[in-house]
Amino acid sequence: MQTSSKFGYNAWENFPLRRCRAEIALAEGAHGIAVLNVRPLAAGHFAPAAACAAASARDECRPSGFVRLANGARAAFDELGDPAGLPVLYFHDAGSSRLEAALLGEGARQRGFRLIAFDRPGVGQSDYFPCKSPWQYCRNLLAALGELGIGRFCIVSKGSGGIYALQLCREFRGEPERIVAQANLAGVPARALASRVGGCGVLAGLAPLGVNALLRLKPFVSPDAPGMVLTKLRERLSLDDRMLLERPDIADVLEADQAESVRRGYRGLAQDLAISFRKLEVRLADIAVPTEIWHGSADRLGCRTDCDYLAARLPRARLHRVVNRGHFFFIHHRNSIFGSLRRHCREPLPVPAVHANPTNYASDANGTPPAQCKAS
Repeated sequence: MQTSSKFGYNAWENFPLRRCRAEIALAEGAHGIAVLNVRPLAAGHFAPAAACAAASARDECRPSGFVRLANGARAAFDELGDPAGLPVLYFHDAGSSRLEAALLGEGARQRGFRLIAFDRPGVGQSDYFPCKSPWQYCRNLLAALGELGIGRFCIVSKGSGGIYALQLCREFRGEPERIVAQANLAGVPARALASRVGGCGVLAGLAPLGVNALLRLKPFVSPDAPGMVLTKLRERLSLDDRMLLERPDIADVLEADQAESVRRGYRGLAQDLAISFRKLEVRLADIAVPTEIWHGSADRLGCRTDCDYLAARLPRARLHRVVNRGHFFFIHHRNSIFGSLRRHCREPLPVPAVHANPTNYASDANGTPPAQCKAS
């Protein structure tokens, strides 16, 4: 078996030895002393993501399957969670791929959801096709929903993936029963919600062109060595996030996700990021889908005001601000996130898992449970 130059050893055979078997959470102890609460992980806790991270070293990170979009292009997808559960469509952030959803798979399984994550055009293993707007992508995606037998469903989106989620909600405005609820992680970039008039309108027209051109030139001008993306990312993260990235299981998933996003080159990534700079063609007041917005108060990558803006303008939005958690807060709180969706479902709630670490539950500054954390 050939040794991987990326990891410096036989990643396929030795990867399980690198997996972290404890979940570490930073809590505030007496007298302001930081306490490490260690809770053993069940075997296979991140198994789908871990297997994919190891397989990426052999260039064998195969998706769960492919579907044909309305324009004939193939879209790769992964399925996680409960195969018999209510479908949840996952829209990954710009710069990521379908593998990002692996960090939420266990929460979906425990709450009885079938999590389905797609690679967008040219990202990961999906076919590239020119796409100018979220509307164009969502119209093509509708055919895939029928092919997968999806009737009623929920949505989870992260960051820039939220613009596709909002557009899909708009597409089903005439069928409100189809989308049960959506959860948005870290808001939607304000640039996508900016006004079309004045300087904002000019910037919204020029920025996508500049972003697309610069990213396509990046591999020739400033290529990143393996692992450099996470190294650069650590410099900007909060303490809570840096601690998470010290766990080999999570670091390997994120590294595999970054590698997968540019598997076919930078063309798809450039287009995906450029779309996030375009003005969203949706009026937030028209979105009647119940929306749970989640944000880590210590997030240094996202903007607090993005979540506040979204929560104030969506008619049925509720804001959950997770105290002392960073950009990757959803890894700690995936059960609570899917629990907030479950409250909108008609299906009975599965027996909840017992949480050994009480800090896994989100709360506001006053200790209010997540069901009561609302935007002011």
